[in-house]
Amino acid sequence: MKVAVFFLLLLPVCWAKPFHQKGLFEFMLEDEGSADLPTDSPDPDPPGAVCPFRCQCHLRVVQCSDLELGTNPLKSSGVENGAFQGMKKLSYIRIADTNITTIPRGLPPSLTELHLDGNKITKIDSESLSGLANLAKLGLSFNSISAVDNGSLASIPHLKELHLDNNELAKVPGGLAEHKYIQVVYLHNNKIASVGPSDFCPPGYNTKKASYSGVSLFSNPVQYWEIQPSTFRCVYERSAIQLGNYK
Repeated sequence: MKVAVFFLLLLPVCWAKPFHQKGLFEFMLEDEGSADLPTDSPDPDPPGAVCPFRCQCHLRVVQCSDLELGTNPLKSSGVENGAFQGMKKLSYIRIADTNITTIPRGLPPSLTELHLDGNKITKIDSESLSGLANLAKLGLSFNSISAVDNGSLASIPHLKELHLDNNELAKVPGGLAEHKYIQVVYLHNNKIASVGPSDFCPPGYNTKKASYSGVSLFSNPVQYWEIQPSTFRCVYERSAIQLGNYK
């Protein structure tokens, strides 16, 4: 009788699956995925999707930051053009404090946030942001951007926040007045010497455009008394405008 009982106690151990060491992201995926996704839902990305080399990927977020890069930054960081094409449900990408000089091509159209702060990007051309119709927040602070080509911002019609502070811009990027949803624009610490009456707001007052809740232009050579009052006619309140303090 005792032998039979002992044999029954061993059965669960025999049927147990081999131990598998799990990484941090696998535990996070189990904790968060079980609450947000139904049991029969597909993976966030197809099985062929591969996290770019030296980056960290979790659910719909990719972070590639603080990397020691070589002479070909995009390739050595694993975020060369097309690196994210297989990750079709990404919503957030951050590539910060590296040496990349251009915005990677082939970013997934599902993106809602793109942060490329602290790099060496010098220009935003008309193709840089193509296909990112869902992008709501774009961070390009602390780069070396001196030009934003006309029409570049038209590729991201749902943009709400634009961070271009601490760059080399000589003028306000074109196309802000045509954006219906943009509310926050950071342009401080640039080289902007003048601001025109149509740089931020469309003509007239009765237009279907979201009001700005934050516009920063301080630490630019533009003199605030040279800016026409009507320039900020679509700003929510005057306290949302930051000017002055240029050395």
